Amino acid sequence: MSFDVAIIGAGPGGAAAAVALAQLGVTNVALLDREGFPRDKTCGSGLSPNALKLIQQLGIAAKVKELGYPINAVRIVTPGGRELRIASDAAAVVLLRRHFDHLLVERAQSLGVTLMTPFRADALIEEDGRVRGVRSFEGKEVHAKYVLFADGAHSVFSQDKRPKRSISTLMCWWENFESAPHTLDMIFDKDVAPLYGWMFPETTERVNIGICVDGQDESGGKSTKNLRSTFEGFLERHYGKRLASAKQLGKWKGHPIVYTTWIGNMTRPGGLYLGEAARLTHNATGEGISQAMESGVFAAEALSSVLKGGVKEEKAWGTYVQRHRKRFTGAFLAGHALRAVIASPVLDNVADMYNQPLVRKLVVKLLGSALAGSTVNDRTA
Repeated sequence: MSFDVAIIGAGPGGAAAAVALAQLGVTNVALLDREGFPRDKTCGSGLSPNALKLIQQLGIAAKVKELGYPINAVRIVTPGGRELRIASDAAAVVLLRRHFDHLLVERAQSLGVTLMTPFRADALIEEDGRVRGVRSFEGKEVHAKYVLFADGAHSVFSQDKRPKRSISTLMCWWENFESAPHTLDMIFDKDVAPLYGWMFPETTERVNIGICVDGQDESGGKSTKNLRSTFEGFLERHYGKRLASAKQLGKWKGHPIVYTTWIGNMTRPGGLYLGEAARLTHNATGEGISQAMESGVFAAEALSSVLKGGVKEEKAWGTYVQRHRKRFTGAFLAGHALRAVIASPVLDNVADMYNQPLVRKLVVKLLGSALAGSTVNDRTA
């Protein structure tokens, strides 16, 4: 089978690329994934303000609003145990990836994109140093003028030889858990610093609770922190009483998140890497959904300029990399600054002064924007 574009991976990045391509008039597209849809995905499932802007552009905003649980406040617990609450105008939504990813895939199909599942990509089809398609583990071949690599943190086709920097996560779900309505928790516990633990409500009664910690130690070696015992301690300290009367759903689950600060190694002759396959996740919050979708849109626009606009591939590929650097490098650098703040007494000191109106306004503007990835303002002002 032959297509203009083959996309390996139908998560938020790959599916967003497929939708954006179709919106630009490129519909001879194959969207490949090893699993059928709908399918479960281990994730906190939070959609940031940036993600909500993108789903509006991609045409699924109404469905997300219908199925998702809206968030309009964040309860922050500092390393010293102080609390502050940010109620902002930058609403977020929690929606299980089982539903969210399926909405994007269905949207792509409705625009003429061909979904092929199960398709376990195993090897590339190459000719004269150029990627020309992909072969499945079972030997099925998909030929294409261009290939997009959206196969996530464990991309088997990545050409990035740099050592991976990663975040380890562990999470679980509970029903009948008491929590403030439409409010998520971000808890900067000392045992998970400079990262955090969370509580994301998915409905009025079901929540997702988890932690994320650095996958490497200070010297860059694999972290020796016991993730399970760290999670056990976190749960007991912050949610022990409420979990005693809640019902756990299933087993604890985890997944790795890979990130970078300097974006590179995103292109090859005939192909582009996007989303987490290009290590585009936030190094302080672990967010990757909005980055993947925006990266997918950038990829679609680059391919469309070549396929329809007559732009030479080399120029389009260079523009593609530069757009990512301009869009994300500042946020990734800010992530390192946020990590430093969390690891210091600053956040505790800020919490002590939070009730002062000017301090509150500044905290919401700076800290809220850093966490949300978008400019936010105090909704209580």
